[in-house]
Amino acid sequence: MVLRIFVIAAISIVLTSAGISHNTIDVVVSEHQSQGSHYQELSGGYGGDYESSSYDGGKQYAGAELTSLAHSSAQQAKNAVQNQGTAGSQAAFGIKNTLASAALGAAQTAQAALVGKQAIVAILKRQVSDAQTQLQAEVAQAELAQHALGYIAQAAQQAQGLTAALASALASAQSGEQTSLKAATDAGTVAASQQQMVNEAKQRLGVLLHQLEAALLELHETEVSAYKAAEAAQLAQSNAAAAGAAVVASSAKVQADGSGGYHHHHH
Repeated sequence: MVLRIFVIAAISIVLTSAGISHNTIDVVVSEHQSQGSHYQELSGGYGGDYESSSYDGGKQYAGAELTSLAHSSAQQAKNAVQNQGTAGSQAAFGIKNTLASAALGAAQTAQAALVGKQAIVAILKRQVSDAQTQLQAEVAQAELAQHALGYIAQAAQQAQGLTAALASALASAQSGEQTSLKAATDAGTVAASQQQMVNEAKQRLGVLLHQLEAALLELHETEVSAYKAAEAAQLAQSNAAAAGAAVVASSAKVQADGSGGYHHHHH
């Protein structure tokens, strides 16, 4: 847009200085839009009191020269616009490529920072977990130590009470030592007497056991004799019964024989 205004203004100044008051000239300038660059012909009119037939030779030469100058200037402007578009595109590509490279580097740097931060967070989480586990273990140990301290304090109190009781018992024991010694002597005498009685009882028991053993032996012999006598008596009874039965049978046979002889003689 700036270049187009500059070209139009330059041509107007040249034409005015040449004395041309009315002419029509085609100038090609660029129209830059967001979709790209294209070219549009603009018609510029200049009015005045001259007639084209009133030119003399010098003025006609000046007009042709200005026309050629305007045409060449327009061509140069067109080339400049084209070059500007190309340079602008190349510059934009270079800038965008540079920015893309910078953005890629920044993204890679950010990714590396993210990975590093994730690693740091993972390490910190593991350290926190280990610290929590250690804390729980230390708390448990502290609770055990506290319980042990309570038990030790209770045991110390019991030991103090036991010491007092032992001191009192020691005093009582010392005061009754002589009595205990006398009682021990008396007990020794009683024990000796009792041991004598035990020995006598053992002797008496031995005599009784010997007598019992002899009596049991005699009892066994008596039982054997009684058993044999009973067997003999039973055998004798059996023999007597058998003899009685034989007598009865013999008597019956005799009677039977006598009765039979009588009947035979009668017939």
